Amino acid sequence: MRDIHSGIATVQTLDPALTTATRYGAPVDRKGFEAVEHIVCIGATDEELSPELAIACAIEVSENGGDWQPVGEQREVLGGPLGEDGTFAVIDDVAGDQRDYRIGYVGPARYTRVAVRLTGTHEDGTPVAALALLALLAHAHLKPVTP
Repeated sequence: MRDIHSGIATVQTLDPALTTATRYGAPVDRKGFEAVEHIVCIGATDEELSPELAIACAIEVSENGGDWQPVGEQREVLGGPLGEDGTFAVIDDVAGDQRDYRIGYVGPARYTRVAVRLTGTHEDGTPVAALALLALLAHAHLKPVTP
């Protein structure tokens, strides 16, 4: 089959939750896939976001699923721009909430995950969830894909 529907697997990597501290998504193993697309969904916040009270979305990689490093090469991602610490989005104003933020990974590492890093003291929290799509993991080698 050559349709996109049969070539996509989805993995929920961060359960939807009110977030007041840094969270890390579950590792995504892209074995059998060429790429992975991570989507972080930010809900409506009651916080007064600012550069000192912000939410940053970052992508990390691992060869073994346990030792994590930020992605540091722009050529390994689709989207961005990518910060040195793997950051692909910073939400520091309420205009940035109630959106999703996406980053695709096409580099050589087998495992990826997202990090949702909070700076400052978040008392009220912000709803956050994340998904990974394999051929969004993309272009599955074996089809149909089953999660």
